[in-house]
Amino acid sequence: MKNLKHFEKSCFDIYKEAVNNKRNAIEKRVLISIEDKIESQFAIYSTKFLEKRIYEITSEVFTSQEKGTLIDLYQSRSKIIKKIKNNILDIQINTINTTCQYCTLNSVDTLDHFIPKESFPEFSVNPLNLFPCCPECNYKKSNISFVNNEAQFLNLYLDELPEKKYLKAEFEFTDGIPLITFSLCNPDNIEEPLYKTICNHYRRLNLLERMRERSREIITELIRTIKTYYSLSPNIEKVIKVIKDEEQENKEAYGYNYWKSVLRLSLIEYDFFWNTYIKSE
Repeated sequence: MKNLKHFEKSCFDIYKEAVNNKRNAIEKRVLISIEDKIESQFAIYSTKFLEKRIYEITSEVFTSQEKGTLIDLYQSRSKIIKKIKNNILDIQINTINTTCQYCTLNSVDTLDHFIPKESFPEFSVNPLNLFPCCPECNYKKSNISFVNNEAQFLNLYLDELPEKKYLKAEFEFTDGIPLITFSLCNPDNIEEPLYKTICNHYRRLNLLERMRERSREIITELIRTIKTYYSLSPNIEKVIKVIKDEEQENKEAYGYNYWKSVLRLSLIEYDFFWNTYIKSE
């Protein structure tokens, strides 16, 4: 999981382009009639975004027609939404720009409204409020963002991820089969508000279980890789160093608590793993 760079061009220009692309003349007139109100709201969003206090934003009052028309600006396969998505992804580093950073499990295929468009229709096409993610995370996140001003999800434009451990993996070996359990921890004293948001994020997106379900292929791949290294140089300490060096590079590329790295670094600490899967071959 890595922080993403946010959209840096004029967000309100994007809104005006979306309005200009409307083919329905009645809907376009509705949107033009509230343009000043929307511009003011975009300015407020930008200010609160920079202050990292978007939970303080309140929505404008709209008629049902205005609200419906604003929400309808967001059509996932429309030209303007594709443009926003591509612009956001193009400024990210190559190692993460196609992977959902909410989970680091699936591919990016949609945009999440960090604060929901149903409650804040004026931000339905505001790029600062749109985050590239996978459909599964988007569905699980739903219309939730804050509960009593407490963030329920990480805003990876704003919440700076710590270079500290918060994800751990532990193994049990049942009938020789490695069974993994992921959990959250805070041994390095991450600030409580941020750690609480991390916990909320993992819980609401069911990440620990989703990672566990995807672990079998990673374990199998690691065993195969280590067997190759060990056959070339049957020295466990040297092989462990190679794996640790590789995972240090992966952490730099994919995030300090990248789940695959956490898994691999944990598994190689178990003597049972080496005795059963590597040395016995």
